[in-house]
Amino acid sequence: MNIDFHRLALADFDDLAAGGGRTGLVLGLRRTQLSKRLLALHAVMTDAAERAPEAVAASGLTNSYGVLAASQRTVPEPTEAILLSPGLGLWAMHCLRRLHGKASPSNPLEEDLGILGGFAVAAALRAGLHATVAVPLQDGDLLIPAVGRVRVGRTGWATVRIERACLRLTVGDDETTVLEVPNATATTPHLPAGPQDSRWRMVPELVSVVNGRRIALLLDDVDPARRLLDLPMARGTVTEDVDAWQQRLDGGWRILDDYDPLIAEAVSAGLATIFPLAASSWAEELSASSGEAFGAVALTLPRDGLSFAAALVHEFQHTKLSALLDLVALLEPADERLFYAPWRRDPRPLPGLLQGAYAYLGLTGFWDYRRLAESGDDFAHFEFARWRDEVWRVLSTLRLSGTMTPLGMRFLDGMRTAVWAHRQKPVPNGPGELARQAADDTRIAWRLRNVEPAPAQIAVLAQAWIEGDPPPITRIPIRIIPGHRGLVTSSRLLLTHLRLLDPKRFEAARQGVPHVLDAKVSAADQALAFGDARTAAQAYKEELEHEPDLLDSWAGLALCRRQRLSSGSRALVTRPEVVHRLHRRIEELSGIRTDPDALAAWLPELVP
Repeated sequence: MNIDFHRLALADFDDLAAGGGRTGLVLGLRRTQLSKRLLALHAVMTDAAERAPEAVAASGLTNSYGVLAASQRTVPEPTEAILLSPGLGLWAMHCLRRLHGKASPSNPLEEDLGILGGFAVAAALRAGLHATVAVPLQDGDLLIPAVGRVRVGRTGWATVRIERACLRLTVGDDETTVLEVPNATATTPHLPAGPQDSRWRMVPELVSVVNGRRIALLLDDVDPARRLLDLPMARGTVTEDVDAWQQRLDGGWRILDDYDPLIAEAVSAGLATIFPLAASSWAEELSASSGEAFGAVALTLPRDGLSFAAALVHEFQHTKLSALLDLVALLEPADERLFYAPWRRDPRPLPGLLQGAYAYLGLTGFWDYRRLAESGDDFAHFEFARWRDEVWRVLSTLRLSGTMTPLGMRFLDGMRTAVWAHRQKPVPNGPGELARQAADDTRIAWRLRNVEPAPAQIAVLAQAWIEGDPPPITRIPIRIIPGHRGLVTSSRLLLTHLRLLDPKRFEAARQGVPHVLDAKVSAADQALAFGDARTAAQAYKEELEHEPDLLDSWAGLALCRRQRLSSGSRALVTRPEVVHRLHRRIEELSGIRTDPDALAAWLPELVP
C-alpha cells in the first residue's frame, strides 16, 4: 500500500482560513486522509505484532490486512473508499491507543483487532475476490461496514469465505451457511440486483440531486467502530426512518445548492457517511464529527431540511479543519488550560475552541444567506447575530492565549477578516437583542457551572457580611473546573426559538392557552420570555428561597438585572459564581438565607 507525499499551497491555506475550501481542495484533503489511514494501518500492524503477537494470531489480523492489500492491487479506487471508511479510522486509532496502554476496554484485544476483518470482507466484495476472513460476531450479527448486517444468531467468531457475490459463513462446528449478497449497493456496485434474503439488512444510501449536483450519503448503522465515538447511536433504521431521512436530505440539499453551489459540491466531495444518532434527554437534535473519521457525520434525524443543511455546513467545517490539522500545526501542543466556549456547557481546551469557532464561522455565513434569502426570517437574523459575535470573542481568546503558531496566527487572521465583514452588517433590533440576551444567558450559566471562586476569599467576604462590615477585598481568584459534557440548552433558549420559529404558538402561550408549553417550563422563564422582567425576577427569587442552588434560577435572575444594569447588580451579571458561592457560605456560617439582590449590591466591582 503506497503512501503519497502531500503539499498545501499557501493560497489554499488562506482559502480554508476564511471558511472556504472548494471541491478540488477538499479532494486534495481527502487524499491526505488516505495516506493518514495507510500510516495508521501500518502502525497497527507493526505495533500489534510487537506488543500482542498472540492477539494478532487469534484475530486473523495479518490475513485481513492481506485481503485489503490484494483488493487495492486489484481495484485501487474502489478499495480506497473502504480504506477511507470513517470506521476504519476510528478503529485504527482506538487500537493504537489500546496497544500503548491509553485505552483499557473490557473486551479481549483480539476482538478489537478482528474488526478489520469486516472491512476486509467489504473490500473483497468490491474487488470481486475469492478470500477467507475471520470476523468477530457482534450481538449475533455479522457486521460488514458500509454494506450491511447479517443475522447469524450466534456468538463468537465467523469464518467468512467470499466468492464474488456469495458469502459462506461458518461459526464453530456449525454447517456452512451460504448467503447471496442481496443487491447492488454503493459498496458493492458490481453485484446484480435480486430478492433480499430476510437475514440481510443492507446499509441504505441517501441520494439527492438538484440542478445536476448530486450528494450520496450512506446511512450506516452497521459499522461496529462507530460506537467508539461515545455517542448515543441509533440501532436499526426501519424503512420509515430511511424515508424521513431522504425527505430531510432532499430539502436540505435544495437549500445548500441555493446557498452556494460551490460549497454544495465541496460538501458532496468531503462527506460520504451518516452515523444515525438517537435523540437524548440533553439533545433532541445533535450532530458531531471526529478527526479520526474523515467523511462522516454523526447526526440525529433533523427536524427539517433547513436543520439538515445547517448540520452539514457545521460538520463539514470540522471535517476540513481536522484534515488541515493533520498537515500543519496551528497550536502549540500540551496546553491543558480550559476556556469558555459559548456552544458548550463544559469548559473546552484550546483545540476544541478553535474547532468550534471554525464550525460556527461557517454557520454564520450560512445564516447570513438565509436571512437575506428568506425576507423577514427573524430566526436566521438571530442565529447570524449570535454566532458572528460569539465567534469574534472566541477568536480574541485564541489570539491572546499565547499558544498559536505563526501559521495559527495567520489562520486566525483569515477567520477574523471573514467575521469582521459579518459584524459590519445590520441586524434588526428584535433578533439582535434576543441574540445578545442568549449570549449573556449562556455565559452567566456557564460561569455558575464551571467557575469556582477561591474559597478563602469567599469565607472572608461571608464573615464581613455577617458582621455588617463593608467588603474587605475586591480581588477574588478563580479556577475553571471541568464540567459534564453537553451542548447549551435551556428553557429560555427554547422559548426564544419558539418565539422566532413559531410566533403564533408563542403568542398563544403568552395569552395563557393551556398545553402550549411543556409543563417543565417555569413561570419565571415564561415571564422573562414574555417581557415581564419584574415578575420574572420575583419568581426566580422565590425559587432560590426554596432551593438556593438552582443555577438556572441564578442565571435567570442575573438576566433580569442585566436589562437595567447598575452598580448594585453588576456583580450578579459579571461574576454570578461569586454571588452564588457567597450566598451559600453565608447560610452555612449563620443559618441566614440572604437576599441575592442585597448581596450583589453590597459587593464592590470585582476582579479575578
